Amino acid sequence: MKNHQQKTIFLVLFGLFLNIYSTQSQTNDDIIVYNWFDKNLGLESLDFKNGLAHLNFDKTATNQNRYLTDEFRKGSISYNEQIYFDLFLKYDIHSDELVLRPYDEANTTKINLIKDNIKSFSIGNEKFTNLKELNPTVLKGGYYEEVLIGKNITLYIKYYKEKKKSSKDEINLIDYVPKYEFVLFKENRYNLISEKKEIITLFPDSKRKINDFYLMNRDLRKENPPLFMKNLIKYINN
Repeated sequence: MKNHQQKTIFLVLFGLFLNIYSTQSQTNDDIIVYNWFDKNLGLESLDFKNGLAHLNFDKTATNQNRYLTDEFRKGSISYNEQIYFDLFLKYDIHSDELVLRPYDEANTTKINLIKDNIKSFSIGNEKFTNLKELNPTVLKGGYYEEVLIGKNITLYIKYYKEKKKSSKDEINLIDYVPKYEFVLFKENRYNLISEKKEIITLFPDSKRKINDFYLMNRDLRKENPPLFMKNLIKYINN
């Protein structure tokens, strides 16, 4: 019997026994029960147990790493049509791998979850979607942050880091340089928007607004390109 079927049967029995469901709180109760089931059954029994071990032997300069955020943070994943909550996750944006830390902190093994089985995941308040349908000859593909802008308009942000060699005190080190790819889903198409002219092409009636935004937010564009792009697309569509 598949794991999600076992979980469904267990949830029915468990819910009847404890009578915890109510109209107002069913969603929260579902999450609590699923978490109880996952933690007590053990991660080794879950569908993503076959992921490869995550290895990192990088020797990096101070404050350098291959991750979106260096620490594991609580999140959730949609994996093989099953949702798992309150997992400890970290996103390796150099290799485009989602990394799982087991509940047991004594277990130092970290797992690269199998990308083909992941539909989406969330870390903190940020949601990432696995865009398998993108053309790999044009766009990078893989995991993108999903930012809903308006009806039939979604901004997707690809975070990645390029590896560069450096040296300090005759020691070979690795520098990671943050990079971004911006894709706008509009009129049922994925559009690369790396340049201002590409944005104007998609929103010709907003050319003046776009030019003004670029002029007024030059520092933000340099310091935080993802936030700049989020604010720009929202500003255009207000």
